[in-house]
Amino acid sequence: MIRASRVLIAFAAMLMMSACGEPSSSERFIISDGTGEYEFPVEFSDTAALYDLSFYTAIDKPLKRVDQPGSFPMELLWQAPSGRCFTETVHYPVASSKVLYRKDVEPGELGNWTLRVSVASEPRGLRGLGLEVVRKPNPNIQ
Repeated sequence: MIRASRVLIAFAAMLMMSACGEPSSSERFIISDGTGEYEFPVEFSDTAALYDLSFYTAIDKPLKRVDQPGSFPMELLWQAPSGRCFTETVHYPVASSKVLYRKDVEPGELGNWTLRVSVASEPRGLRGLGLEVVRKPNPNIQ
């Protein structure tokens, strides 16, 4: 009986230690202030990981109106820990609440990045913009 309780205690301790690990995802939602400017800190610190990045929004209903385009452009500026910058434009479909932006990202630099998003003309009813970052094991690393 004493041996069984020791095994149970060891098992419970292992479960508690595994629960103390770093979370595998993070997200941040920024409420719109009408300027169309959003800034997200993004941590890429795990050398053995890949990252999936998704944007999500909240837009007042109706999502689709005759006078509203099917998507809105977002200017993205990524700033690496070294200070180097990368830019691109992506289009967010108005009818989608969440959109996969990049899958299996393996950053060129580890550390704290900054993502600045500019929405030149926010669609009517846009409540804000969110970014979800999911960290997952890189199958190419043993």
